[in-house]
Amino acid sequence: MNKINILLFVSLFFTIAIVSSCSSSSQLQNTWKNESYQKEGFKKILVFGMAGKEWKRKAYEYEFGTVLKKYNVEAVISLQVLPKGEQLTVETFEKYFEDQNIDAVLVALETGKSTKETVYGGGSSYVSAGFRGFYISTSPVYQVPSYLSEETIIFMDIKLFETKEGKLVWSATSESYEPKSTSDVIKFVSLIVVDDLYQEGFIK
Repeated sequence: MNKINILLFVSLFFTIAIVSSCSSSSQLQNTWKNESYQKEGFKKILVFGMAGKEWKRKAYEYEFGTVLKKYNVEAVISLQVLPKGEQLTVETFEKYFEDQNIDAVLVALETGKSTKETVYGGGSSYVSAGFRGFYISTSPVYQVPSYLSEETIIFMDIKLFETKEGKLVWSATSESYEPKSTSDVIKFVSLIVVDDLYQEGFIK
């Protein structure tokens, strides 16, 4: 195998490795917690999904509810109590949930989708993060073929409120790369969100 073939092989290998490492993963970003809040460990949490489509809202609520129950938290699914068409407000919370001794509300919302394109190899390479609107260019090192990788990124916003005073006690955004389906996004995000809440002492 001559040097050119070796170079092409190595370039292709690293391209595949990079693309594979970015596939089907979710991670939390911009995690925030209320440092002044005295954690007691929430025992009963109302799960509310915000989505334009009913099936997606249902998926949010049931998946987060399932994971919370694995941490010995009683999860209340808003769809099972809140009448269709009703929004979660102070008034509707007091009307439908006040007598259920709920001590926290978890709100999940899909905030958007973006596509990131990455060009590896070739005379020059760049990474384009479309939603941030910038380009990073690097000088050419080798004259090798270019490989284009395109990733779909799903963003979610998750917030946790305590119910005594209605204060926000925890929030985060999530980024899911190359999800196979909406169900995959919700499944992985619910796992990492609830685990973080456990690690921070909001649930015990």
